[in-house]
Amino acid sequence: MTYFPVDSQAMPPSMLGRLTLNLKITCRRARLAELESEMIAACEAAALGTCPQTKPTLAREHWDRTIWNRYLAAAMRLEASYGPRMRRLRQEIGQLERLMKLPIAA
Repeated sequence: MTYFPVDSQAMPPSMLGRLTLNLKITCRRARLAELESEMIAACEAAALGTCPQTKPTLAREHWDRTIWNRYLAAAMRLEASYGPRMRRLRQEIGQLERLMKLPIAA
């Protein structure tokens, strides 16, 4: 992501507020996506475990009940570490999006 310096003298305060809010929303969405990807990768690693790493095994449509059960069990275990951070980011994104709707930020 490329950031351009913002000249605060050239932009009205409401524009700076909107840019700041957009940047904060974008950063939180990116972090949330990272956390989701990390959790999915960890669940898949736990699900596939010692299974041979063959293409049919890796494709989720070929997973059997045992693999799915291991995936879900890992998701339940990992929720304690990932869940609070992900919920917090979603809450912050929602708050920032509501701020964007205020006439002051528009």
